[in-house]
Amino acid sequence: MKKTISILFLMMTTILWSCEKPDDNISAPRYGLAGVAAQFADESISTEQFTSTQEPPYGDTIRIQFPKYYPRNSMQPIDITRMRITATLPVNVIINPKLTVMDLTKENIIEVVNNDGTIDKHIIIGEILP
Repeated sequence: MKKTISILFLMMTTILWSCEKPDDNISAPRYGLAGVAAQFADESISTEQFTSTQEPPYGDTIRIQFPKYYPRNSMQPIDITRMRITATLPVNVIINPKLTVMDLTKENIIEVVNNDGTIDKHIIIGEILP
């Protein structure tokens, strides 16, 4: 009886010690937003995408850059009051509120719920270059 208990105890401790902790997935990004872009909501103007020069992970404010005049080489000031915003996200990352048409002359606040449950708040705004 004692021998059976000793063998069972030895087997259980061997099983417990042999369990390994899985390695972290180092290829998975540590931040939520991988890219942000804007284009005119009215695609008859253009389908060109405008982006930020910032690299992920983004800070509190994401500035999407635009030329002062559009179409380029014209004297018509660009209108960024109706821009469709898109984002590149890793798996299981959510943006609230959903990205839609935004007025980039104003601050637009979004929350990014990362796949680990943390929440990052960002402000998206347009920046017109001289």
